[in-house]
Amino acid sequence: MHLKRSDTILKPNQSRVLLRPFNPGDAQRVEGIVDRIMALPESRVGALLDGISAEFSERHQDIRKIFLERFAQVGEALPADAEISEERRLLIGSYFLAEYSLESAALFNPSMVPDPDQTDLPPGSLRFILSLRATGEGHISSITFRSGIVHHD
Repeated sequence: MHLKRSDTILKPNQSRVLLRPFNPGDAQRVEGIVDRIMALPESRVGALLDGISAEFSERHQDIRKIFLERFAQVGEALPADAEISEERRLLIGSYFLAEYSLESAALFNPSMVPDPDQTDLPPGSLRFILSLRATGEGHISSITFRSGIVHHD
């Protein structure tokens, strides 16, 4: 296969994100955030939750489940006898999550190998898998993958 350099530039995709726990610091800060959420009227809780859910659900599956899981992790900051609506639990959980962009800073060190599945390709074409080192926020490195097809021309 004859190869030639192209003008294609691989750019970071900042929509490729992970959710990770957000820890604002010590227990006093956590309690302060929870206290402010607990002080909200229920009607405000629903409106805030709708906005946050709409934004996160575009990038994350089953976001309500993730919010509730995170609430369970920070729920110890609440009074044991507190009755908390599911919407408020979801909202509290959402405040203790943060998105992390895997590719926000750079992509480099590409490595390309043939894909094991070469079915349904035109003659002279090759499907490939590309791995890249991705640098995200805080210069944390990850490995990210892409796939594509090189055509004979």
